[in-house]
Amino acid sequence: MKRRAICSTLAIAGLLQATALAASPARASDYLLGPQDRLRVKVYEWRPAQDKIVEWEGLNDEFIVGANGKVSLPLVGEIDAGGLTPSAVANAVGEALRSRMQLVQKPDTTVEVVQYRPFYITGDVMKPGEFPFRPGLTVIQALAIAGGEVRSIDFNARQREAIAARGELESLALSRTALLMRQARLKAEAANADSFAMPPELTREGPRARDAFEQETLIFTTRRDAFRTQMNALKSLKAFLDKEGESLGGQLDTEARQSALVQKELDGVASLVGKGLAAAPRQFALERTMAQLQGDRLRLETSILRAKQEASRAEISLVELQSKREGEIAVELRETDQRLRELANRRAINEDLLQEAMNAGASGARRDAMRQGLTFTVVRAAAPGEAITATESTPVGPGDMVKVTLPPPPPREAAAETIASGSPSAAPAKAANRAERGAVALN
Repeated sequence: MKRRAICSTLAIAGLLQATALAASPARASDYLLGPQDRLRVKVYEWRPAQDKIVEWEGLNDEFIVGANGKVSLPLVGEIDAGGLTPSAVANAVGEALRSRMQLVQKPDTTVEVVQYRPFYITGDVMKPGEFPFRPGLTVIQALAIAGGEVRSIDFNARQREAIAARGELESLALSRTALLMRQARLKAEAANADSFAMPPELTREGPRARDAFEQETLIFTTRRDAFRTQMNALKSLKAFLDKEGESLGGQLDTEARQSALVQKELDGVASLVGKGLAAAPRQFALERTMAQLQGDRLRLETSILRAKQEASRAEISLVELQSKREGEIAVELRETDQRLRELANRRAINEDLLQEAMNAGASGARRDAMRQGLTFTVVRAAAPGEAITATESTPVGPGDMVKVTLPPPPPREAAAETIASGSPSAAPAKAANRAERGAVALN
């Protein structure tokens, strides 16, 4: 009964799958696989002895068709997929598993496409590029996916873009002034200068440059005074420790002379005690005094070593403070130079955007008038380099290149557009200006 129920379930599942395929606009079996297609493989096996369906977990995963048209699977190796349908690949995988695993019957295998390789669209469209293919795709659908044909930008929108670009340029100018002033201050700090001057290229910028100079001067003075205070404190500490060591050295010399006198007296008393001319307690008192002097000597030597150690630490702290300051200044200088380069690039981009926003009206009006004259060209992936003239209903295949073209403007409009956007050498001139601005920023 259990086996009959399983078979019935499988039959119902197969019927539902067949119904879904029949209802889809394009059957997966009609699609020929190629590189970049992502496939989902499912392998199941019915085991009568166990009365159950076993899933081959190692194979039930997603795989990508390689550039050589093959798909690499565990336990199977490479299987040819390019130019074959998913069902043909599924049959090849099942046969390979039956042969490899020495099975009586090949396991049930299905292959479905979860992500088709892309098609490409270029030309006069809003969003040229690559997009995922889908069965039944036509040229007009591809155009819609790419955002449609290019449209003229509303004049008010262009005006808003120009205002935004001008505002951004003003903001970049303020940032540039602040960064150049900061760069001058850091270079003065690196040279241990007592002050720094305003960069010559900022002397004509008026109040904006003066405000930035005052701010950086305040930072410079504060950091200089704080550094000098720390350096002087460490130098004073080291001088004090050196003097303390000298003082302890003098005390040690005094202790040595006192020990020599006590030792001389002790030797005399010991001689008298040996002859019976002096009392023994006198000798004992001198010996105690001698022991105390030796203990004091050891303590003084320890104190001298400690003072020398602290003086060495103070000297190391002086070096570390100087090195830390130099390292921080070097890092800040590098960051400032990098930000100046980035700012120069942003400035060049915004200048170009402002120019384009001011000169876009004539081109947009022409494209609006000629939108009805679009032409389409399709370059088939199966025949690279061979272009065919297409219509809106022409089917598009995976890997195909669709080119959308607006009709050329009349001679008079073309001349007007050239005047509005600049001479034919305007683009190289802009590129040269960008390169020159980048070189100035680097210097």
